Amino acid sequence: MFWKILHNFYGLSCTTPSSTDVTAPNTGYTTESKSDFKLTIFLAIFGAMIGLLLLVLSFYCFKRTIQEKRGLLFYTEDHSYHCEAIDQFISFLNMSKCKLEVAARLVKGSDPSRLSLEIQESDFIILVYSKALHKRIQAWKSNQDYINFLKEDNSALLTASLLGELEESNKLIICKFPQVPNSSVSSEFPSVKCYTLTKELNLLIQQIHGRGVDHELAVLDKNNKLNHNSLTNTIKNATNFEENSSYWFEDKYICPKKMESLNEMPDYAENFSDGCEHSIYSIPISYILEQINEYNDSLV
Repeated sequence: MFWKILHNFYGLSCTTPSSTDVTAPNTGYTTESKSDFKLTIFLAIFGAMIGLLLLVLSFYCFKRTIQEKRGLLFYTEDHSYHCEAIDQFISFLNMSKCKLEVAARLVKGSDPSRLSLEIQESDFIILVYSKALHKRIQAWKSNQDYINFLKEDNSALLTASLLGELEESNKLIICKFPQVPNSSVSSEFPSVKCYTLTKELNLLIQQIHGRGVDHELAVLDKNNKLNHNSLTNTIKNATNFEENSSYWFEDKYICPKKMESLNEMPDYAENFSDGCEHSIYSIPISYILEQINEYNDSLV
């Protein structure tokens, strides 16, 4: 029986059987067996290819990384607590694959046209809307500004025309801290999406990265808990400072002046020649008021 099977499968005979055992070859059966064998091989190869493809797709879906986005950040330097919260905000976004560049640092000492180029090349733009920025925008509407904003790199970079350029780029996203009313933002940027930090932080990240990466964002968020907690704490500190210091803005920025006066006033930076960095609090308020009054008297 074994030799018959081999004979039928290969169409050969390995021994010389007796005349009584010789039978006519079963040609139909042999052809059918070969066809079945080839079909089995084909199905096995095809199945292996499908399995490999599914394995690759599964690996890609679960192991893929989110593409890093690059953005520009604009803000006013309201007070030290506000700036600390901004620093933590930058750290959090960087850990969320959102590389955030501070615009004032990026273009400092460069050709002014570079800012427009950076705006074009960025994936997104964030403007932190604060109480100080809101008051400054109101002053701009009266052709006024606060001199002390011009002493701060990040604040000095902002102008009414620049805000218009940012909005026209269609990349602008507004972020604010809880103490800033929604009405303040919507009155100035009605068509721009605004997110309150940290309440809507995840929604902000989703807008930056787009849809289809929810699983990856969840993993990033889980690994970013420490930065999230630090950001939450610094925002609380900034909120508490503003709530407990009702006149912090007036104490720091004093009162607005006409644009013409500010453009003609001397640069106070020349008073600091020791090579050190100074905050606006390094200048006595009385000294600033005295200089402003003297300049105004000279115009009379």
